[in-house]
Amino acid sequence: MDDLNKDLFLRAANDWVCDSYSVDIRYIGRKDGEEICLIAAYIGLAPLPLPENMGFNIEVNGLYAGQIQLTGKKENLLEILNRATQGQIEAHGHLFTLKSEHQHSYHSDMNFRDRWFYDLHLQVIGNRDATFSQINFSSIDSALRQCSTPFDGLSDLSGWLGLKDPQFSHESPSINIRILPPVDLILSNCHLDKDKLQILLNAHPAFDLERLGLAVRAVPGNGVGSRKQVTAEIKWKKVRKGRREGVAKIPLRNADSALAMLMIGETTVRRQWFLDPVKGDNNRLIAVQHFDKDLRMIRNAIFEQTDSARFELGVAALLFLMGFSSAVQIETDSPDIVVTTPGGRLVLVECTTRMADFNSKLGKLVDRKGSLLRALQESKKPSRVDAVLVCALTKDQIAIRPDVLQAHQIILITKDELVSAFDRLRFHIDPDKAIEGFITQMARENQFRLDI
Repeated sequence: MDDLNKDLFLRAANDWVCDSYSVDIRYIGRKDGEEICLIAAYIGLAPLPLPENMGFNIEVNGLYAGQIQLTGKKENLLEILNRATQGQIEAHGHLFTLKSEHQHSYHSDMNFRDRWFYDLHLQVIGNRDATFSQINFSSIDSALRQCSTPFDGLSDLSGWLGLKDPQFSHESPSINIRILPPVDLILSNCHLDKDKLQILLNAHPAFDLERLGLAVRAVPGNGVGSRKQVTAEIKWKKVRKGRREGVAKIPLRNADSALAMLMIGETTVRRQWFLDPVKGDNNRLIAVQHFDKDLRMIRNAIFEQTDSARFELGVAALLFLMGFSSAVQIETDSPDIVVTTPGGRLVLVECTTRMADFNSKLGKLVDRKGSLLRALQESKKPSRVDAVLVCALTKDQIAIRPDVLQAHQIILITKDELVSAFDRLRFHIDPDKAIEGFITQMARENQFRLDI
């Protein structure tokens, strides 16, 4: 299975990566004899140029860390990926190696079949470093504060790089690799209206359009004729500003909603539902959308947040649309939002937009959940209280051990789940079942980590 994960990833990468793709390499390693051993690393490839070069290099007290951002030819980028799958990264004149007694193991999110966005992913996993605990972290923290590019210790450095803090992570050293697709839907310009689905795509100028596949399904539709391949209906324009735009206008029958399925070769890129706003059966959605077309203001508050207060209001509005009864709290020494479900559950919600607030918010949520439980027990009221931490970051940007969340029964909602929630608003959502589903998923993910 490990070799299959690696081979599938490399085969798909060959289909996706084009000349002028950008690559972002981040790493932390340490000197071990003549070798420099990787502790954690990330490699990300994207079709668009990086907005600015954030590269730097640090070498202090046997610790090596840094970031490299560049644009390269396809053959060179594939060579970087090939070496990474073998546990090696070259950066700033050094060779970094992922230790492994026998052979590396591999994990891939590409095995999760219920995703909506399918970036290519591979995690190359080495062996746990038994001597790592002998490192003098205090001296490293002090040295990092004196660097020409200063960091407030190893935790600050790890957070900046988006890597898990090696002082607190019990996972094996690994290289995480993610590749964004060379073509994708531009969701803000796609819509379903009066049985006509409009799809807008952007493609990398060097991408072979013959590899693209687009299929749609109308619901409730009109039998099997509601399912069709529509790649030929895409009209492609000339390359402009480093990308090629394609538009498809697809007539459908009896379409309250439509599912678009985008493929590159044999690999899925995205599955996306589009809803006709005038045919919805969620009264809350109809009412809110009447005053906030396409939920633009709520989406901006959540995904383009400029301050935490607007983020909290956006999350509260989304919870209302999902069927929860939500109340933003005025008292400062309280959870950000208190919600109830139709089944009578009480749910405390804390919201954060930054990693810097994450542990503080988590601690407050644990304390406030315990405090409310004690108050309910003393008054002989039903004592079921759930707690949710909503974070504006994606899951791979959050350095938290799943067993810590499960130990306190804290449900973590990330940007990934927030995006998915908007996609499901058209349909009936049972808030009580949604909470139970998140608890079950948390336990399953924690067990998966333990198995690794």
